[in-house]
Amino acid sequence: MMPKVIVHSSISLDNAVTGFDIDIELHYGRLHSLSPDAVLVGSTTARTGIEMFLDAAMPEALEDMKHPLPVAGDTRPLGIFVDSTGALLNRLHFYRRMEHIRDVIVLISEATPPGYVAYLREREYPFIVCGREKVDIAKACRIIGEAYGISCIVSESGRDLNDHLIQEQIADEISLLLTPVIAGPGGKRLFATVQAPVALDLFDLEDLGKGRVHLRYRVVKKDVVTGGSE
Repeated sequence: MMPKVIVHSSISLDNAVTGFDIDIELHYGRLHSLSPDAVLVGSTTARTGIEMFLDAAMPEALEDMKHPLPVAGDTRPLGIFVDSTGALLNRLHFYRRMEHIRDVIVLISEATPPGYVAYLREREYPFIVCGREKVDIAKACRIIGEAYGISCIVSESGRDLNDHLIQEQIADEISLLLTPVIAGPGGKRLFATVQAPVALDLFDLEDLGKGRVHLRYRVVKKDVVTGGSE
């Protein structure tokens, strides 16, 4: 079963995803309004989030070493991290502790360093090996859908992973929070690495006040061959 995949991003008027102040409360409030069963995050975005918003020196505790027990009726989404290089080595405990996700799953490849695989095993992090050099995102989404009964994945990541989901037409929808600011030069821009036209169908538009707009598009699919990226 291939889950629905939604790209969710806060952007400026010039399509930047960095270089301006993002309304974090609004961003995540709108993300959760999409009712995700899982949230997909690239390793660079996850690592940057720790460095920007958390105490990066917070040590790992004994309780971080064990897989959390399932809680009946827990509707929080899974946190899925794309990390074939081991960028989140000794950092995943930050996400295991987060209140808004119920579990951490890591997507790795056959080329992932053995030391990182050992780290995941020792700490009981579920992981999926999918792809040779990089993670095969499309295949991984299908595996997650079948193994965990996931029907909706929201990608809350940076430009590179989100652009890959759009370019390869893995994404079914795009959710954009348009912020009334021009970021100017220097920031990463959503869609900047998409190499071919992608047709979109606007199906929802909501004025959020203060010049902010929530736009939702369906991706008009074509027959494509998907690959891996992170």
